[in-house]
Amino acid sequence: MQGILAHRLLGWLSVIALVVVASSCSRAPAPNSTPVSAAARPAADTDDQRTRQAAVTIRFTSGQLEPGSVALGADRLQVAAVFADIDRRDVIFLGDLVGQSLEAPSVPAVDTCVRQAGLLHQLDGRPGTPPHAWAQLLDVGNVALRARDSELPLRVQMVPSLFASVRGVRYDADLDMGRPWLAMGELSLAATGGDGIAPFQATVTVPRPVRLTYVGNAPVRGGRVTLPKDGEELLLRWGSVDGSAELEVQLGAELPGGLGWLRCRLQDDGAFAVPAELVASLPLRGPDKPWLIMVIRSREAKVPGFGGRPLRLELTDRAYVY
Repeated sequence: MQGILAHRLLGWLSVIALVVVASSCSRAPAPNSTPVSAAARPAADTDDQRTRQAAVTIRFTSGQLEPGSVALGADRLQVAAVFADIDRRDVIFLGDLVGQSLEAPSVPAVDTCVRQAGLLHQLDGRPGTPPHAWAQLLDVGNVALRARDSELPLRVQMVPSLFASVRGVRYDADLDMGRPWLAMGELSLAATGGDGIAPFQATVTVPRPVRLTYVGNAPVRGGRVTLPKDGEELLLRWGSVDGSAELEVQLGAELPGGLGWLRCRLQDDGAFAVPAELVASLPLRGPDKPWLIMVIRSREAKVPGFGGRPLRLELTDRAYVY
């Protein structure tokens, strides 16, 4: 348990020191506010390498018992977004800011796994390696998450200059008890426009929420399960099969200096067995150091005016294995 808590604590302690500029839909600057400065542009940079890219993560996490807690946590809806004028080689940098982990190892096929050093989907705004060239994180006006008649304004946060070539803003929001939003069928991210960007709206259809039901032959209760250490394959079962969205599982524990995690892309048919040889490669688990299993059902959508399919909706469920 201490390993898991230390992993999460270190992740949050490394969050960019963001300064909240606005916490509601109003964007009127204070009389003494200072405009966001543009990133320093190296003379050698060329416009043909530039692109306008966005990275948006909307994440729903089912509530469960955290290690050391006796109360079931609330379901949580989180949003993080950045919009950038950036060098084409540095698009991965945007994924780091919103927890998309775009440089994660690729999974070659359905129902296969790869080993990795840590959790991929951490929505904490940590930077990766320095970018190759200047990057301006754009102010696109008031931004809000919408579903039918509901609206959740995103906060505007200043991104400090961890790298001399990066300036701008990041948008985020979080909401406890967010499950009713999923029942509305579609989620839209809408912006009023700014920094030369016209107003836009990106919409994604919500797949069915995923729920981990069994690990091995033991039912998951309150987000935890206890299993014997038998050296066998690890059977995972989940409810609410969807079949129209991507599904993956991440499994493991903190292992300093090693590949302590597995990431598997799954056929969304309700069950998957992690091979015994891969289970054996995971760190030892115990009462103070459980494994964490995270199941993620996701869907992507385009954001008008920006390249690729940068909006990613993730519906997640987790369980600790003792």
